[in-house]
Amino acid sequence: MPAPPSGDSLGYAKRQYVDFQLAGGEPFVLADNVHHTLIYTAHEGTTHLYQPGLEYPIDFGVNYRNQVNLWRSDDNGRNWQRLNYIGTGFGTDPTDNTGFSDPDLTQDRGGRVYDTGIDLANDSVFSTRDGGRHWDRGTPQCHEGDRPWLAGGRRDEVFMATNTEEEGHQVYRSTDGGESCSLTGIADQGEVSGGRSYVGNGKLLYDREHDQLVEPITFLNEDGDIIGLGTSTWHRGDAEFKPGAMIRTSMFAHWPAIGIDRGGTTYMVWDTDPRRDDGKGCGDTLTGNGGSGSPRPNAIKIAYSNNYGKTWSKPIRVSPHSQNRVFWPWITAGGRGRVAVTWYATDRLRDPDCQKVTLRIGDAHVFHAKDPRRRRIERVGASRGLIHVNSTVCQGGTTCVATGQDRRLGDFFTNALDPRGCELIASGDTTKPSPIGGPRPTALPILIRQSTGRRLVGKGHC
Repeated sequence: MPAPPSGDSLGYAKRQYVDFQLAGGEPFVLADNVHHTLIYTAHEGTTHLYQPGLEYPIDFGVNYRNQVNLWRSDDNGRNWQRLNYIGTGFGTDPTDNTGFSDPDLTQDRGGRVYDTGIDLANDSVFSTRDGGRHWDRGTPQCHEGDRPWLAGGRRDEVFMATNTEEEGHQVYRSTDGGESCSLTGIADQGEVSGGRSYVGNGKLLYDREHDQLVEPITFLNEDGDIIGLGTSTWHRGDAEFKPGAMIRTSMFAHWPAIGIDRGGTTYMVWDTDPRRDDGKGCGDTLTGNGGSGSPRPNAIKIAYSNNYGKTWSKPIRVSPHSQNRVFWPWITAGGRGRVAVTWYATDRLRDPDCQKVTLRIGDAHVFHAKDPRRRRIERVGASRGLIHVNSTVCQGGTTCVATGQDRRLGDFFTNALDPRGCELIASGDTTKPSPIGGPRPTALPILIRQSTGRRLVGKGHC
């Protein structure tokens, strides 16, 4: 039997189920260090369904409120409280918050925390002044769009990036804590040289030191295919975002993720997507999800930039070499040169969009990321077991439900730092069956805590 990990080696505590009834796909956790609470949010499950689980529709219909799910902890996550607005079962005031999908958490410089939810016809923004106890401001219609991302700015200021129908990808701004949003947006897409274009695509970040927004972007060729990744930036007074340099690469997930460490270095993480030219991938099937050609073993990679994306380092592999698939990476940055990257790992080399796989959560901590001579990468299995067993992981959106593929995990999962500078991982979990038999129609929300290893901020261990 292996020896237990020492305080110096990276390790994780047993997973904690935040709720045994509500859905937990595409979750976020945020440590509100101003008000000393943890806030957790997840997709309500409306389009994160598994068709066989609909035969056992416990909890989902009874608790449905057309709002993203929200929980709060006042004891650093030991216990979680499901939000219940004046006994109605709604998480927050429904006149401020409508939308079951696409949550995101952020905090402004004044300590106000924001969340979002959508119905495609509307992107809501709503906020709390006291760590999630009271959500006192919001609007159900910041704008219409798909997959909004938030970034808290100055006091009572939040930015929302969204993919609109009429104007493409835009960023809107609220200066009153989310009570209202600007009528016009800031463009974060456009043409670049060589017949290429770029578009905002991923979690938006606010850089306090330079009072700027930093956003991941994807570069597209003339046919609309992704040919590379990068970031764009916006400073106050700019008419639009300005794209930086391109990292030429393939990508399996819907978007890359970025983090900015305490020294101002920007990091980007993504999953590669090498494939054979054999016409045997999920994208070559009738459902059409995924890429063309059967998958080859891939990698999770990061690159760093000292100038917010104007130039990039050579990509660094953070996942171990193996004969399987790794995907949906997320990153959180701490002190100078310190980052944590988490991802899903399959048990075999298959195309998860249409082929059944079993998943674990992998993780890596990188120290001295910018110094090749001192760089240290610690890798470990964070989930201490399986989080998804012998099923597909469909990335094809709402069509996955119609085709019978499994979309309970959504399109991503996330990590963050707790008040000590140790990693928190928020994920869905589909391993718990329905109490009345068969699979659940939705995933359950879980939280995984770093329990050993160096902190990502300051000195000491977790």
